Amino acid sequence: MNNDLANPLDLSAEAALELEELKQGIRCDVPALGELFHFIRTPAPAFQGQSVSMLADVRSYALFRDSLGPTKNKTSNFSDFKKAIENYLADLEVGVKAKKQDKIEEAKRFCLAFNENMLTKQMNEIYGRRERADSRYVSHESIL
Repeated sequence: MNNDLANPLDLSAEAALELEELKQGIRCDVPALGELFHFIRTPAPAFQGQSVSMLADVRSYALFRDSLGPTKNKTSNFSDFKKAIENYLADLEVGVKAKKQDKIEEAKRFCLAFNENMLTKQMNEIYGRRERADSRYVSHESIL
């Protein structure tokens, strides 16, 4: 795995670019897509104890749900959804390796939507921390 891109935000952007290059015939493989899917499926190294993969983390449910196309099965049951996502990623991998144009395009859309949703989530967290920090310095007298 390329350690320079060891986060889902960078991996998803790189995968989308590589998928477009594959579509245009500029390249013959998409290593960043494999790295992204590996990252999603593999538990992060934990300091102590066990860790879960992004795919197994219920907090990622909304991120994956919002990254799927509108026609994909969206269930409210997390274990069913997890299995559906695993199958979806495997289907994309097989289709991209076979150079099926519809799967290349679908994988690119997934990567771009996943990237946008990850970026939005991270920006919301940054702004949320900033607002909490700023609110500590505002007393109720300064509002009046």
